[in-house]
Amino acid sequence: MRMNDRMRILMGAELPSVRSDDAPPAYRAIAEEGWTVTANGACLLSVLADGYSGTSTEFGDIVHFEASVNGRAMMDYDLPAVGSERQNRLLRRSIAYACLALQAVPEGNEHPVFGYVSLSEGGLMGDTLTSNVTFCTRRPDVPPYVGRIQDYAYEALLELSGGDAEKCLSGHTV
Repeated sequence: MRMNDRMRILMGAELPSVRSDDAPPAYRAIAEEGWTVTANGACLLSVLADGYSGTSTEFGDIVHFEASVNGRAMMDYDLPAVGSERQNRLLRRSIAYACLALQAVPEGNEHPVFGYVSLSEGGLMGDTLTSNVTFCTRRPDVPPYVGRIQDYAYEALLELSGGDAEKCLSGHTV
């Protein structure tokens, strides 16, 4: 697990344990449908791959293609507009979804898959806390999706591995 200073301030030094039902039902369904490996080796969440209309050639590399197809904003319409409840529930939802999806990665996948949770100010006025979750592989011949995590100064950013996901959903802090 890696996180930048902004994420460390939000959640402390440890990844909290979450429950699968912390993720909204639609996101649990995405994770439950599992993963697809495309002909060019991209590792994509099956439901999201089915709904994508572009091609991998539109991207500089396969890792950024994966991150684009697999990325989704976290549902937040039912949360308060501001405050700690919004922040805490967004973070828990996002981490739970990331962990469920990472646990669904098939064993023996050629390249390890990582999940990325980010929280930042967004919305029409740039004053609403929003969250995004995406997934991509780490490959020896391609620069990582996130290199120096501390360089991301305008958002709180967390990187999770499959091992982190297992610990987080089993009730252990990481």
